[in-house]
Amino acid sequence: MTKLKEIPLICPCELKKNLTKKDSYYLCNHIDCEHNTYQNKFPIYNNKPIIISEIRTDTICKIENGKTYVNRSLSKFAKLKKFLKGVNDITENNCDMFIKEIIKRSKNPKILIIGGGEQGIGAEKIYSNESFEIHSIDVYASNYVDVICDAHYLPLRDNFYDGVWIQAVLEHVVEPNQVVKEIHRVLKTNGLVYAETPFMQPVHEGAYDFTRYTVTGHRYLFKNFSLLDMGGFDGPEKFFALSFRYLIWSITRSRIIATLFGVMLHILLRPLKFLTSKATLNDASSAVYFFGKKDNSVKIKHKDLVKLYKGIM
Repeated sequence: MTKLKEIPLICPCELKKNLTKKDSYYLCNHIDCEHNTYQNKFPIYNNKPIIISEIRTDTICKIENGKTYVNRSLSKFAKLKKFLKGVNDITENNCDMFIKEIIKRSKNPKILIIGGGEQGIGAEKIYSNESFEIHSIDVYASNYVDVICDAHYLPLRDNFYDGVWIQAVLEHVVEPNQVVKEIHRVLKTNGLVYAETPFMQPVHEGAYDFTRYTVTGHRYLFKNFSLLDMGGFDGPEKFFALSFRYLIWSITRSRIIATLFGVMLHILLRPLKFLTSKATLNDASSAVYFFGKKDNSVKIKHKDLVKLYKGIM
C-alpha cells in the first residue's frame, strides 16, 4: 500500500501562509495575498500542483507550463546512459553515507529531492528505501515529481525535512545562494544536505545553465552548514571527453555524431580514473560534492577556505 504523502505546502510569497486546495487549484490563506483570488490561483497539472508565483517572485519559471523547458529526449534511455557512463562510485558511497546518517536521526525520515524530475545516477537507494518519505520537486512534471515549483522560492514549511538531496541542479538556478538559504530554512536543526554541482563541464542545458563551482567554492556556498565531507569526482578523463564531444559538435553541427564520439572517448579513457588521486579531483574534476548538516553555530570565513584546500597546486 502506497504511503500517503503530507506535503507541507505554503505560498511562495514573503507571507509564507498555508495553501487551501480547491477542486483543481490552490489558494493562499492570507487575504492580502494576490494568490488568495481565483484569478491568481495555483493550478494543478496532471495531478501535480504548480506553486509558482510570477507576481511576487522574480522567476524564469512559467506557471502555465508543466512541461520541461529543455530537450530531455534521451531520458528514456537512462539505463543505457548509466551503462555507458559507468558507475559513479563516489556518488553511490556518498548516498550510502547520507542514508546511514539520516536513519540515525529518524526512523521514518522525510527527504526533499530538489530537481527530482529524473532519478539521479547513484541515488537509487534513496528511492527504494521504504522507510523514507520522499517529496520531489522540479520545474516540470514527471512520474517522480510531487510539486512543480521554483527552488528559489520553495513552497514548503520551515524546519520540516530531515534531509535534502540536490544533485546536478545548482548550475541551473540563477541564484544558488538563495536556493541554499531555502534548503537551510526547510531543514530541521541538524538536518542533512547532499549536493552535487558541476565544476569543469561545458554548458549542457542551453539558456538554463548558469554556474560552476570548485570544491572550496562549493563548500562556501553551504557556509551555514557544518561539513561532513566534500570533494570532487569524475576526473580529468571525464571533462576531457566532454570537451572533445563539444569540439566535434562545433565542427559537425551534429549532436548525435558529437555524442557518439564523446561516449567512445569516455569509454577509452575510463580506466584512467583509477590512477587519479583525491588531490587531483580537488583541482580538475568534472563535478564537486558537499555533504553537511544544518548548524546555526557555523560561521565560515574567507580565510578558512585556504585551509580547506587539498589540491596538488
